[in-house]
This record gives sequence, structure tokens and C-alpha cells, in this order.
Amino acid sequence: MTAKPARPDLYAAALACLAAAGIALAIRIAQPFEHGAWLVAYLVLVGFLAQLILGRGQAALLSSGNLPMPSRRSGLAQTVLWNIGVVAVPLGVLAETRLAVVIGSVSLLAALAFLWMAVRTVLASELRRRSRLGLGYVALLLLMIASVFLGSALAWDMP
Repeated sequence: MTAKPARPDLYAAALACLAAAGIALAIRIAQPFEHGAWLVAYLVLVGFLAQLILGRGQAALLSSGNLPMPSRRSGLAQTVLWNIGVVAVPLGVLAETRLAVVIGSVSLLAALAFLWMAVRTVLASELRRRSRLGLGYVALLLLMIASVFLGSALAWDMP
């Protein structure tokens, strides 16, 4: 019997993003379109990989501190906010609508804040011990925050 994933909502959303990336890739191969390669990479990296790693990291941190997973409501808020960003940013880029990119970016940042709040107590302890798990999770959060700001700046510069 396999164990249930700690965040089935987040894992399901990550897999949906991977499927969407596959569809976008098939469309791009059949009929290339502007930003097609970027869209596939974005869906794989932000929609699938980052979401999966953020969820697994959260589960590992909470488990290491013997803390419960976020409530269903809090977990769904994290997943919904992340995926609003995953959808809004590409829509904004493809439609060349900066406001959608900004809304998506704000949503991604809010999701990152919720993810951090869920692990902040155990994360402080992990960082004091200089654990790889704690340092890696902080590095991932900081990388994602920097990526959101960089991506927004690049999108703002689009024609």
C-alpha cells in the first residue's frame, strides 16, 4: 500500500500543469507560436517542478518538526494562489497584458508567503542547526521570490 501524498491538492495541480505543458508542447510542435517555448518551460518549471518541490519541502520540514500539515483550508489557499499565478502570468504574456502578469505575480508572492508562514517555526530551528533541508527551502523561497520579480520586470518590458 502506497502512502498518500502529504499535499494531494498541490500534487494534483502540479500534475495538471505538467499535462498542460505537454499539450502546449504538442501545439507548439504542430503550429509554432510566439512565446511557445517559454510557455512550455514556464509550465514545467513553475507550474510543475517548483510547486512539487515547495510542497515536498513543506511536508519534510513540518515532519521534521513533528508539526501537522496545514489545515485543508490553508493548504488549498496555498495551492489556489500558486495556480492563479501559474495561469495569470502566461495569459498576460501571451495576450501582452501587463496587468495579468502583475496579478499573477502578486498571487505567486502571496502563495510563497503562505508557504513560508506554514513552516516558519520549524524553519527557524532548522536554520539554527544549518540543516540542508532548512537552507534548501529558504534558498528555494528566495529564488522563487527573485524569479517572480525578475519575470514581472521582463514582462513589463514587453512591447
